[in-house]
Amino acid sequence: FQELARKALPKVYYDFFAGAAEDEHTSRENTKAFSRIIIRPRVLVDVSQIDTSISILGHHISAPILIAPTSLHKLAHPEGEIATAKAAAASKTIMVLSSSSTSSLEEVASSCDAVRFFQLYVLKNRDVSAWLVKRAEISGYKALVVTVDRPRL
Repeated sequence: FQELARKALPKVYYDFFAGAAEDEHTSRENTKAFSRIIIRPRVLVDVSQIDTSISILGHHISAPILIAPTSLHKLAHPEGEIATAKAAAASKTIMVLSSSSTSSLEEVASSCDAVRFFQLYVLKNRDVSAWLVKRAEISGYKALVVTVDRPRL
């Protein structure tokens, strides 16, 4: 997917999506860890009844995979986070909408029936944080994903 994105997106957009925080140490370590995962082929085993589904906070999803909160989806697709939410619904998984999305909480909520969580940065102005939480609640978001690793906004 990374190579397809490199070919399809303007360089400045690709660099944004391909980049990582700070010195990118954690990103490199995640890539190394992922490369150590080995999927062993099983032979002579009945695979006709495989079920990868799980339940997260009472929501049944097709596999233990969620769409993480990432920002500015409209840089990659004209429908932005709305397209991502539709993909989550089609895949029967959960989308975590970024606080920095290019589509509003309400637009994403009304676009499809995907189970949605909302990523919240707790802001210095707690009234703004409370307002975002209330909007998410009214729009049917099922959980908050509180992000605490941003040093300042």
